[in-house]
Amino acid sequence: MSRLDEVGERDGWRCWLCDEPVDPAMSVNDPRGPSIDSLTTSKAKGKAKGKPKVSGDADERLAHRDCNTKKG
Repeated sequence: MSRLDEVGERDGWRCWLCDEPVDPAMSVNDPRGPSIDSLTTSKAKGKAKGKPKVSGDADERLAHRDCNTKKG
């Protein structure tokens, strides 16, 4: 099972940003396709390097590619 499938299953295949269904069969390159939104920025990840990760999967949520892109 891929990481995307794991996050999608956990989140019920719903976009956490718009609360609309996400089609797991849609291409990840499609604007309405699935993507993983990381709640931790890459800058924060760099600062946390070497520290044990405690929050686990809570740092990732399912989003439509377009919703995730618009969020920034």
